[in-house]
Amino acid sequence: MADVSIEAVSAVVGKVYEAAYDQGRWLDAVNGLRDLFGGSRSCIVRISPQTFDAVATDFDPEFTSPKGIEALLRDPLAAASAALPLGEVSRWPLTEEVAAFRRRELWQDWLRPRDMYHGLVSNLLSSNDSHWMLSIDRGPGQEAFGAEDIDLLRKIVPHMRRAGQIGQQLEKTSALASAFSHLPFGVFLINGHQQIAQMNGAAEAMLSRPDSPLRLRDGTIAAASAEDTQELERLVADACSLHDGVIPGVGGTLLVPSDRRQSDLARLVLSVAPFVDARAYGLASERCAVVMVTEVARRIPDGFELYVRELFDLTPAEARLATELASGRSLKEVAAASNITVKTGRTYLERIFDKTETRQQSELVALLKSTEPLTGRR
Repeated sequence: MADVSIEAVSAVVGKVYEAAYDQGRWLDAVNGLRDLFGGSRSCIVRISPQTFDAVATDFDPEFTSPKGIEALLRDPLAAASAALPLGEVSRWPLTEEVAAFRRRELWQDWLRPRDMYHGLVSNLLSSNDSHWMLSIDRGPGQEAFGAEDIDLLRKIVPHMRRAGQIGQQLEKTSALASAFSHLPFGVFLINGHQQIAQMNGAAEAMLSRPDSPLRLRDGTIAAASAEDTQELERLVADACSLHDGVIPGVGGTLLVPSDRRQSDLARLVLSVAPFVDARAYGLASERCAVVMVTEVARRIPDGFELYVRELFDLTPAEARLATELASGRSLKEVAAASNITVKTGRTYLERIFDKTETRQQSELVALLKSTEPLTGRR
């Protein structure tokens, strides 16, 4: 490579950090990297099994069309690039035979027509099933990247990775501050690995209470019981996933502790839902779940039976059963107090499940308890 001045490298690193605080400026940073390395093209791409997005020096709608994305995702190059250790820099084609690579569709139909003959690649960021890759390419009339190019990019990539983390953090913090900081109930942002990305003041206060059924374990949120923790993990994973590659999971509602015998702990309703993506490198970042936490009264408020009857279109018998279950009684206890058989109680319960779109008793109770504040009465 030609001699590169310290001033030129510093200028590009400066653009990288400017983009960290203003996601709209990542194109300037990408252009700077292309020029610094004497490339023909440069881009940052986000690759996942469902999507492909890019900030690139050359706007190419055909390459980012569904057909182009499918060609990229089914080629082994995509998986091999994503498998690189984070922060590592490598030439592409990677360790495979160049001749074999250039017989494949990706090279023949997509890369060669765009003068993408060889390049450098680095795995900047990985989250859930997405990977953010930096690629700098050269055309047929240019020499391949050498050891000096790799060494220089290895010095710049840590700044790229740090800038991406800053961008994510700022986006999450901004979203949390603007939407949730003033709310009187707890709000957590949790990624697909169950790690807390952000929480508001009410959530912090809730975790610090000695009677809280929620706690922190190595940066992840957990419930007092293993069963409740597993159910929370399931709901968060669902809210962080995409169904059919497009529609996010809906999450759900959970009452903790679910065991009504743990009377020394506060009763909390956790409502889990998908949250808008934070951003890094000017591209959509990891999917997160928002978990809204409210404390509910230990007693059922007056008028609750009529309220749930109207809210979910329950019959009087179904509303009575639902209210008694929400108060902490078992199905067997409710059946005995209502002079009905347990079998009849189960029939009512199945109808309630259908009308409330719940699947099990703990989920139903969590849903019912989450409606208590809406009654305006305690």
